[in-house]
Amino acid sequence: MLYRASQVAAGTSAGVRRLGELVEEFTHRVLDPAFPCVFAPRPVLEDTLLVGLAEAGAAAEAADLLAEAAGAISKEPEQIVVIFADLPETGSLPAEREFSAEVLRLLRRLDRYDWPEATPLDPEDPRWVFWFEGVDFFFNFSTPGHRERRSRNLGPAWTAVVQSRSSFDTFAGADHRARLRIRARLAEYDAVPPHTALGSYGDPGNREAHQYFLGDGVDPGRPLVRVEDLRPPERDE
Repeated sequence: MLYRASQVAAGTSAGVRRLGELVEEFTHRVLDPAFPCVFAPRPVLEDTLLVGLAEAGAAAEAADLLAEAAGAISKEPEQIVVIFADLPETGSLPAEREFSAEVLRLLRRLDRYDWPEATPLDPEDPRWVFWFEGVDFFFNFSTPGHRERRSRNLGPAWTAVVQSRSSFDTFAGADHRARLRIRARLAEYDAVPPHTALGSYGDPGNREAHQYFLGDGVDPGRPLVRVEDLRPPERDE
């Protein structure tokens, strides 16, 4: 279940208490004046953020919460949702990356809608976008395993920050000065240089799927999912 961030502070059940702890740490990190993303504090301060916890750390739980997120974003295109999961191998970057990929593969199998014809299946295509339940998603996967790339570590649990790709562009797409400012702040905040995969949608060299999960060091980046993972799911006639 998704909650408004302010709703979990006084939670009494174990799951809501844990979610409250994670939200508190998430809030602490993104409100740090040094945090690179200048857009991150806004939904926190305005209490528009929706949050949820996959308590058992299962991809199916995360997928259910992301289905709720799709419904919320369909109603409010600028909605930002944060999903947490306590994974068995917390702090293992390879395991956290594979969990992120598993969630995307599962979403594709569960999707009830066809992707727009103009959207290519190949994540190496600069026009590629991940669609789910009629929403053009952008994913930011952040994990405890990110130690050098601190900007991708938002607390002690696997964290997915999701929003509509088109709303992401509304905030930052045309503001190149903001992007340059964020890159400069990343260079100061992280122990490694800004990742080479970071770019602007629509640029010929941009690859959205490389940005979802960044490595912890200097690497060329690679997509979480392959073309074969993105084939249209079989549906009953």
